[in-house]
Amino acid sequence: MQLLGDARGATTAEYALLLALVVVILISSLSALGNTLNGKLQGIISSLNTTQ
Repeated sequence: MQLLGDARGATTAEYALLLALVVVILISSLSALGNTLNGKLQGIISSLNTTQ
């Protein structure tokens, strides 16, 4: 019954799940930031084109 007392596998799995959650949050945040920056840059480009 040594296997039931060993918690290293469970700890590794918990860290892997936590890392996966952080990666998902990071990707979604960067995607939203990219969309916002794209909108801002498109606004700047269109305003530059109308002033020429």
